[in-house]
Amino acid sequence: MKEVKPLIVAVDKVMPMASEVYESRMILDHVITGRENVIQVNHGTVMPGAALEGAAHEDDEIYYILGGEGKLRLDNTVYDIRAGEIVFIPAGCIHALDNSGSDRPLTILTLWRNWKANDAYQNRLKLWGTSFRTID
Repeated sequence: MKEVKPLIVAVDKVMPMASEVYESRMILDHVITGRENVIQVNHGTVMPGAALEGAAHEDDEIYYILGGEGKLRLDNTVYDIRAGEIVFIPAGCIHALDNSGSDRPLTILTLWRNWKANDAYQNRLKLWGTSFRTID
């Protein structure tokens, strides 16, 4: 097995893939670690007053709410979410974040196993040719 070294990633030094409504930074994946089966971790920010369209994935996903408050639709139910909460999203569950009622960013960590199953991840590959870039 290939030797893998410990790693510390400074989130603010990772280049975001950004739009007016969402900023996404891949902060840990198989490319960065050199280990194919590592859990993928994304740092995401839903901008104040914004909402994301719903999506469903083939694999389970986990959200850890880092900051802010908002709403999360899971299939046909809407939940209030806030910093310090963790959400398990099973494969096939339609989920959508809504920060339209807030003047503060809603910041989350997204965790999943299979890098091939995440749309934002695939978009990075198309835009940059890699999943991870630093701002330097």
